[in-house]
Amino acid sequence: MSEDKGKKHFGIKDIARLANVSIATVDRVLNNRKDVSDATRKKIKDIIKEYNYQPNIYARSLSVKNNLNFAVLIPKTSLETGYWQLCLDGIHKAIKELEPFGIQTTVFLYDQEDVDTFAKASAQILNGKFNAVVIAPIFINETEHFVKECHKRKLQTIYINSDIPSKSTLGYIGPDLNSTGRLAGNLTSYLIGAGSKILILNIAKGLENYKYLDTKIEGYKEYLFNLNRDFKIDVVDIPFNEYDEVEKELQLNVHKYTPDVLFVTNSRVSIVGRFFYDHPEITKPYIVGFDFLKENVDYLAKGMVDFLICQRPDKQGYFALNYLYRFFLLKEEVGDFKPMPIDIITIENYMFYEN
Repeated sequence: MSEDKGKKHFGIKDIARLANVSIATVDRVLNNRKDVSDATRKKIKDIIKEYNYQPNIYARSLSVKNNLNFAVLIPKTSLETGYWQLCLDGIHKAIKELEPFGIQTTVFLYDQEDVDTFAKASAQILNGKFNAVVIAPIFINETEHFVKECHKRKLQTIYINSDIPSKSTLGYIGPDLNSTGRLAGNLTSYLIGAGSKILILNIAKGLENYKYLDTKIEGYKEYLFNLNRDFKIDVVDIPFNEYDEVEKELQLNVHKYTPDVLFVTNSRVSIVGRFFYDHPEITKPYIVGFDFLKENVDYLAKGMVDFLICQRPDKQGYFALNYLYRFFLLKEEVGDFKPMPIDIITIENYMFYEN
C-alpha cells in the first residue's frame, strides 16, 4: 500500500499534488464546474476513484454560506386513507438525518380536495427562502404553474408519488405507474379465464385531479389486451369518499356488471373490502388494490381483498430529500427517475411485510 493510500485523511491537497494541479482545479472538478480540460478532469477523477476519496461532508456543510433550506409540499393525511402519513413518516426520518449538515426542511401540507389550500401553501414557499422543494402533485394545472414559478426563482424541484408533464429539475421518485398497472393485470390473468368480466374502480372525491390513475389503467388494459383472451373490461368512477355513498355505487355497479375481478386503482380498496364483508349475500369477486395501509391489511386478513400492490410511500419522501442532499452537498448528478420497488402482498405474507 502506498503512503497516500495508507493515510487516514486523504484530501484535496493530496489529489492536487498527485495530479500536479492547483487545489482550485481539483475543487472545480469536485463541484462539476467548467474551465478544466477533459484530460485534466479525467486524471483527477481517476485519482479520486483509485484512492477512494470521500469528501468531508461536515466541513462542506459548514462552508455553505447560508444553511440549505428545503420545502416539502404534499397532501395531508385524511380519514379515508393513511397513505400520506406513511410518506410523511419517511420525510421526518430524512429531516432528522439531514439536520446535522445544516439542512433545514419545512413541510407544507395541503388538502387534496381543496385547491385553495395548495395555492396558499405554494405561495408561502415562493415567498420564502428555499433552495429546493419536494412536490407531490395532485392539482396538475396548479402544480405546473407553481413549478414554473419555482424555476424562475432558481428553486430546484423534484416530484414524488406521481409525475406530470411539466418537468421538475431533478426528476421523479416514485412508482412506475404504467408498470404497477401491468403488474395488476398480470395478477388478474392468473385469477380468471378467457371471456371473464373485469370492473376497474376509481374511488375518490375530485377524481378529475387524479390523472395519474389513467396511467395505471393504461398499463392494466394493455397487459390484458395483449393476452388475446377476450376479457370484458369496464371502468367506473365513484367520486365519493364516504362509505354510505360508495356503498350505494358499489351495490349498483356490482349488480350491473357482475365482475369476476374488481381492480381498485388507488389505496381506497379497504372500502370495497368492507362492502363485501358487510354484504355476505353478494358473491365476492377477486379484488386487487394498492398500498399496505392498516385498513387495507385488515380486509386482506379477512379474505375480502386478494392482492395488495405496495409502492413504498415512506421511501419516496425519504429518498427525495436524500437526493437534494446529494445534489447540494455531495455535488452529485442525480438521476431523472428513481422507481420504487413494487411489492405483492397476500394473506400469506402480509404479517412479514414492512414498509
